Amino acid sequence: MNRFFMRQAICAAAILYFLSSGNESVAETIKLPLYKLAPVKSVDLKCLTADYTIPIPIPERWKVNKVTLSFDYVNSTGLLAGKSRMMIRINNYPVSQINLNPLAPDGSVKLSMPSSRFVSGYNNLTFAVSQHYTTECEYPCAADLWTTIKLDQASLEIDYSLKPVPAKISSISDFLFDPKLLPMGEVNLVLENTNQDIVSVAGIVASGIAKRFDYKKVIFSTSSDVKPGYDNILVGSKGFLQKFLQSKGLQPPQVPGPLLKIMHLPAPGTGRAPAALDPSHALIIVSGVDSDQLKLAAETLAIISSSFPNDDEMIVTEFRLPEIPMYGGKLVVTPEKKYTFKTLNFNTHTFKGINSNHRQLVFRLPADLRIKPNLYVDLSLFYSFGAAIRSDSVLNISLNDTKVRAIQLDNIKGDAIEGYKIRIPTFMFKPGDNVFNFEAILTPTNGNVCENPQTENLFLTIFSNSTMQFPEMPHFTELPNLELFMLNGFPFTRWPDGHGTTVFLTRKDANTIGAALNLIGMITQKNGYPLFEVKFTYDDPKKLDGELIIVGDIPSIPEKYKDKAPLKLAKETTVPYPIMRSWNDEKTLAYSSQITSFKTGKGALMEFHSPYTEGRTVLLLTAPTTNDMMIMGDAITDSVVQASSSGDLVLVDLIQPEYKVASIAVGKKYLSGKSGNVSTFDRYLYVYPWFYYLLAVFLTISLSFLVFVLLKKYRKKRQQGGGGDTGKPSN
Repeated sequence: MNRFFMRQAICAAAILYFLSSGNESVAETIKLPLYKLAPVKSVDLKCLTADYTIPIPIPERWKVNKVTLSFDYVNSTGLLAGKSRMMIRINNYPVSQINLNPLAPDGSVKLSMPSSRFVSGYNNLTFAVSQHYTTECEYPCAADLWTTIKLDQASLEIDYSLKPVPAKISSISDFLFDPKLLPMGEVNLVLENTNQDIVSVAGIVASGIAKRFDYKKVIFSTSSDVKPGYDNILVGSKGFLQKFLQSKGLQPPQVPGPLLKIMHLPAPGTGRAPAALDPSHALIIVSGVDSDQLKLAAETLAIISSSFPNDDEMIVTEFRLPEIPMYGGKLVVTPEKKYTFKTLNFNTHTFKGINSNHRQLVFRLPADLRIKPNLYVDLSLFYSFGAAIRSDSVLNISLNDTKVRAIQLDNIKGDAIEGYKIRIPTFMFKPGDNVFNFEAILTPTNGNVCENPQTENLFLTIFSNSTMQFPEMPHFTELPNLELFMLNGFPFTRWPDGHGTTVFLTRKDANTIGAALNLIGMITQKNGYPLFEVKFTYDDPKKLDGELIIVGDIPSIPEKYKDKAPLKLAKETTVPYPIMRSWNDEKTLAYSSQITSFKTGKGALMEFHSPYTEGRTVLLLTAPTTNDMMIMGDAITDSVVQASSSGDLVLVDLIQPEYKVASIAVGKKYLSGKSGNVSTFDRYLYVYPWFYYLLAVFLTISLSFLVFVLLKKYRKKRQQGGGGDTGKPSN
C-alpha cells in the first residue's frame, strides 16, 4: 500500500511539474551582459551626433514580459549642460532621454523598457547622443565632444515565458534550435542503446542540430529516458519507439519507413495513464525499421531548413545531397575563383555623414593553404560618392586590423568608379578567418566655424558587384597544430561532410558518448556543414587510411596511442615543461619522467601523427574519469578554451564556470597535403628548402654541360666531314 501511494505521489509531482513548466504564466529571467553581445567593453560616442547599436536576440519561442536596461556612462566635462543629451532607442523607437551633465559626468542608469517593442529576431538597442560645447558656432568633431558607454558594466535583464511548441516538423528549423536562444542551447538524446549504429545516427543528429545553432554554444547529453526541462530527441527502431510511447500511455505512430515526428514532451518514467505533457518543450522522434532507415531519417532531420512540412510527422522516401567539393566549408574561398562581394555576404552598403559606421567583409581561407609571399590578391571595387565632398575625404581599407589602402575621394562633383584595382600581398592573409574593414572618412567642403555644415551629400556607396580573387596556392601544411583544428576542424573537415574521419569511442557510457557528440557539434559549427560521413566505432582500428578521433578516459586508451601522444599517459608519465622561449617563438623544453597519476579535475586535448598512415592525424580527447569526460565535453565547446588552444597539447582545469587552459607544442612535426599524404620529394623540399635551389643549380649546370657536349660533338663531326674532301685544287 505504501508503494502504491508513493507511486501516486511521484506521478502527481511529475504532472504538477509539467503542468507548471508548460504554463506560459510561469516566467524565467535571464541577465545578459551587453559586452558579450557587442562585443566590446566600452563605446566612445564622439562629435555632434553619434550612435552605437547592439543587436539583442529574442528567440521565437520567448514571450517577453519585462525588460530592464542597466548601464553606466561617463561624459566630457566640456559639454554644454541643457544642450547635450543621450537617447535610448529600441528598433528606432525612443525609450528614454538622459541629460549629459558636465558637473556630474559619471552616470548610472536603470530603466524599464516596453516589452511590446521586443519582437522575435534581432532587436536594435541604440545609444545615440547629441552633444554641444557652445551655443554658437562649433566644430562638428571637437575634442570635447565625447561620451563613453561602459558596456562591461551594462546588462539587459529579460523576464520571459516559453510559448507552446507548434506541433509541426518545420518547428525544428524555425522555432526549437535557434541561435538566438540564450545563454546556450541544450539538447538531450534518448538512445535505444549504445550500439555503434545508433551512436552513428546520434552523431548525424547532433551535427545537424549544432549547425542550426550557428556559433552559439550547444551542449548534448544522452539518456535512456526523457530529460525534463529540455528538448529531447528519441533515436531508435520501430520496436523501441512503440514500447517507449506505450510505457507512457501514449499511442505510438505507424512506422512504415524512415520516420520523423514531433510531439510535446512527456513526463519521465512509466505509467498506465497517459503521461503529462510539457507543451513548452518537444520530443522529436527519429525512427525506422532498420539502421539504414534510421540514418535516412537522421540525415533528413539534419538538413530541414524551411517552413515545410507543417505536419507533425513525415515519412522520408529519398535523400540526396549535391556534390560536395573538398574544402567547401562555411565562408571558405577557393583560390583562382573570382567572388563578388554579394557572394561573400557583403550587400551594397552606403556610408553616410561625418561619423559613419564601418563595414566588414569576412571570409575564410582553408586551414592548410600554403600562402606564398610573392603573390597578390586582386580587389576590384565598384563605388560612388557624393558631390561637394572635401578632397581629403577617403575610403580606408584594413585587412586583419592592418591598414592596407586609402582611396582618395578627390572629385568635388562626385563620381562613380567601376573596377578600381587594388593588389594586396598574400603574406598579409592567414589561414582561417580574414576580415576586410571598410571605413569612410567624409568631410564637407564648408569647414568654417560659423557655417552650417551640409551633411546630406556626404555618402559613399560600395556596390555588391565588387570582386575579390585569390591566386592559386597549394594545400600543404605542418602539423600537429590545434589552432588549425579550432579554425574549422582541420584536418577532419577537408571534406566538409567529414569523409575519411573515424571516431573511436573507448567506452559505451553516456558521458563518453556525450563528450563525442559535443566534439562533433563543435566541429560542425566551425565548418558549417553536417558531418554525414563520420564513422563511429568501439573497436580499435588496426589499420586506418584516414583521420582518427579518440574519445575516452585515460584508463581506457590503448597503450599504442598513449605512447604516441605528446603527454605520455603511461604508469611512468613523461611531462614536458617549457623553460625558455627564443626569438623565433620556439620553446625550449625539459622533460620529467614521473611516477604519478593524472588526477580528476583535469582534461586534455592532444593531436599527433597517426601510427597507421603518413600525413594522417590522431586527435585525442581525454580525462581521468568518465565524469571528467562529461565536463571536458562541455569545456571543448567553450569559446575561451577554443581561443586558447594551440600547439599539440592543451590541458584544461575543469573548474567551472571559467576553465583554465595551458597550451604547448611538444611533439614531432609532420607534413600534410591536400589529400593528407605527402610525397617524399615534397616533404624533403619543405624540410630542406635550400635543396630546391641546389637542385636548380645542378639542373642548370647539367643542362649546360649537356649542351656543351652536344655542341662539341657536332663541331667535331663537321670538322671530320670537312677533312674528308679529296677534290683537287684548281689551277
